[in-house]
Amino acid sequence: MLEFTGENEMEQSKDELWPYFTDTDVLAECAPGCKEMTLKSPHEIEAVLAVGVGSVKPEFDVDVVVTEADRPNTLEMKAVGHAPRNEFETTAEMELQENDDGTTVVWSASADVSGTIASLGGRALKSVTNRLVKKFFSNMQEKAADGVDAESELEAAPTEDVTLESGD
Repeated sequence: MLEFTGENEMEQSKDELWPYFTDTDVLAECAPGCKEMTLKSPHEIEAVLAVGVGSVKPEFDVDVVVTEADRPNTLEMKAVGHAPRNEFETTAEMELQENDDGTTVVWSASADVSGTIASLGGRALKSVTNRLVKKFFSNMQEKAADGVDAESELEAAPTEDVTLESGD
């Protein structure tokens, strides 16, 4: 199990940022390697993500379920991704905390990764993940600063819809 945590400072209030973090068009544009993202329901997203770790560059079909959405404070998602000879399962959370200069986004994720990409080791995966997260927040800050239109689309799934198929 890989664990990731971090904080990012953003200039806007958490009420201003919430629509950006819950608009799948904005998320697709900000997520490095996102080839497509489709909102299936207010709590389900399908995406295709290409991630390169060294010479390994799998393209994952990803199913996401929003498990918690407490506007404008917390957002939690579970995701399962499948690519040839690679898989991952992750839970990611973020909390928006307003401060004097805007908002601190406190995030964490835990992931189980298997396959070729996992053979590269946790250190390589953490390095790539940290780079992708940094790029994601930079892109998100740019969208928010530019005042790009964003509409909150996501809400928490009913408890009975939270499970994801592991794809076997």
